[in-house]
Amino acid sequence: MKIALLIMLSVLLFGCTPLSNGGGTAGPKIKGKVIRITCASTAIQILDAASFSLGDTWVKGSDTIEHAAYVINKCEFPDNLTAGNEFYFRVITAAQARNDCAVCMLYDFPPSKGIYLKVVN
Repeated sequence: MKIALLIMLSVLLFGCTPLSNGGGTAGPKIKGKVIRITCASTAIQILDAASFSLGDTWVKGSDTIEHAAYVINKCEFPDNLTAGNEFYFRVITAAQARNDCAVCMLYDFPPSKGIYLKVVN
């Protein structure tokens, strides 16, 4: 009886996982800047020091840009944001992202790191 109780208690303590909020809006709001948008990729620069690890150094022509990343879920990136615009976003998971639009197959040397994100106000 004691063994069964110990097993049940172990399963309850170690088998539980926290529930996600499902919307990807619980994480911190991060400031970013649009660097480049092409038919194949959207490149951004992370402007919040606490989130610099999301990006990497990216060489774009003769320019070197620190803390750059590309938007994996390009289809969800708002059309009204263009190169030079600053915006806020939250990191989301692949399961929370939608990527069902057509993109061209051009390889335009995006930054090496990519993130799923949701633009927020």
